[in-house]
Amino acid sequence: MDRIGRRSEYLFMVAECGSVRAAAEHMGINPSVVSRQLRELERDIGMPVMERNGRYLSLTEAGRTVVDNHMTRRQLDKELEHSLARLRHRRAGKVVVAVGEGFVESLVDSVLTRVAAQYPEVFIELLSGIYYPREPHEMVLADEVDIAITYGPETDPRLVRHTFSRGPLCALMSPHHPLASGSCVSLEALSTQKLIFLPPGSGSQMFVESLFRSEQRIVTPAYRCNLHSTARRLAIAGIGIAFMTKTAAGQDIDAGRLCALPVDHPAAQDTCGNLVRRAGRRLSPAADYLWKLMTSMR
Repeated sequence: MDRIGRRSEYLFMVAECGSVRAAAEHMGINPSVVSRQLRELERDIGMPVMERNGRYLSLTEAGRTVVDNHMTRRQLDKELEHSLARLRHRRAGKVVVAVGEGFVESLVDSVLTRVAAQYPEVFIELLSGIYYPREPHEMVLADEVDIAITYGPETDPRLVRHTFSRGPLCALMSPHHPLASGSCVSLEALSTQKLIFLPPGSGSQMFVESLFRSEQRIVTPAYRCNLHSTARRLAIAGIGIAFMTKTAAGQDIDAGRLCALPVDHPAAQDTCGNLVRRAGRRLSPAADYLWKLMTSMR
């Protein structure tokens, strides 16, 4: 059973990423290693764990059972690790927070400075950037993080959420861009420009694409990057237009490196963020204090 437990991680990653090659890339190993582990897993349990449906792989009933058991064991391991961390750090414990780049400045300035004063021995792990293969809310549900900040509407009943306003979605561009003199910018005007997109699975990017779809506009980005900071740098260079709130690009706007024009669309007038944690999970004292401070964050 120990061999099954070790090899189930490979099956889990294939199921999450959608293919052997994608799982191998995510794990930083050769696809042949993943394939070999899946074959040995099937030999161990005496049944196939995956089947091919056209171009795609899907789990068999046995494969789903193995993956479900793997996820349960991971959650138990995380709970054990968290409990031991609380014993090691006593009052503080360990807090893991998933936060997008656009929220980092507010988190550090408004929250973490106060947490550091109240819980000087707390160990805080920050995960930021674009997440793959799972989004922050999925990491919360899997108990990989205690608290996460997500972009856009969040309705999963398994989550406790606090929704807050982020202000209008803006098109970020160089002050020297031809569109920079306006007070706002339409999707029609943007559709003819060189655009900077984030990965298609990110919450903010899905929202941007939904705006263009609502006006039946098909757009192809000139650039795609996995960091907000890279998107801002491209916009500052004057070679494209990125999409963020003023809060997310505050320093560059204040310094005059970027102009932020609100996108002229009803759905873009006020965007929202969500602070989420798993319903029923008891937070450590430090995590609970962090949660309460984060509910007042903007």
